Amino acid sequence: MKKTKYLFEEVINEIKEMYLKDGDSAFYKEDGWCLYAKNIKIKLSSECYVLPYPEIDDEDDTEQLPEFAVQNNLEFVYRDELLQDVISAAVDEDEDISNKKILKAIQYYDEYDTFMELD
Repeated sequence: MKKTKYLFEEVINEIKEMYLKDGDSAFYKEDGWCLYAKNIKIKLSSECYVLPYPEIDDEDDTEQLPEFAVQNNLEFVYRDELLQDVISAAVDEDEDISNKKILKAIQYYDEYDTFMELD
C-alpha cells in the first residue's frame, strides 16, 4: 500500500489493480499490514488506515495496537491476507465485480471464514 489514510473503496481498488497487474505475487512485495478504522462496521466510504500488524506482548500474550491507532482511537478491522484473498478470489470470478459486492464478500468471509458464492 502506498499511503496510510484511505477510504475503504480506495483500498479495494488498489488491491484489485495490484492483483490484475501482477497476480498473487503483488501481495508479497512489502511487509504485512492491517486495516484500522474508527468503527469496525466498515462501509465503502469509511476512512481507514493501513498500519503495521499489532505487536504481541510476550508477558501476557496480548496484542498491542500501533501507537498511531491508539492515539487516534482506531480499531483493528482486517488483516492484509483476508482482504487480498477475498478480493483476488472475487476478481477471478468476475474481473468487473463491483466494490459493493466485494465488500459483501469480505464481510461474509470475516463472519463465516469461507468464501461467499458470487452470482
